[in-house]
Amino acid sequence: MNKIHLKYAEANGIKGFKSDKEFNENVKELVSDGDLVKIENSDYYVVDKLTHSHPYLTPKAADLLDEIGERFQKKLEEKDMKKRYFQITSLLRTGESQRRLGRSNTNASTNSSHLYGTTFDITYARVFRKPKLMDKFEVEDGPAIRLLSEAIGELRKENRCVVVTERKERCFHITVR
Repeated sequence: MNKIHLKYAEANGIKGFKSDKEFNENVKELVSDGDLVKIENSDYYVVDKLTHSHPYLTPKAADLLDEIGERFQKKLEEKDMKKRYFQITSLLRTGESQRRLGRSNTNASTNSSHLYGTTFDITYARVFRKPKLMDKFEVEDGPAIRLLSEAIGELRKENRCVVVTERKERCFHITVR
């Protein structure tokens, strides 16, 4: 599946950064040029404390992320379920951060679609009731997580993204098409 994710990442993403230093030197320009969008907590999701990635995506990937959130919330409402927030665990990586991650995560390849700003990971281990107090209000909520999976699956069937379900890391690895 990595080849398929890379195909779309390379076609739709930015050039990528070799190092965190290079990222820090260039990110403001890419944001001002509209090539990257900063990803922050929203009405749909919370951004985890990122240790191996930076909170940025291409505009097309950011729109997909919001669409997942909108569909997830709509599905919750249709089932008369309380609002939940999903958690993003990884976004844009540099070559340097990818290599660091590879030391502890066997799923991390040297040429990852995360390098292009087109890919993000959403955990399916838990959702949150309140985004500002994540630790105290996180819940393992099977029915809500199934609805999140349905929302992502619909977008996959509409050819808006490619998705891999990573079992070891317990996340959906999603690349915009």
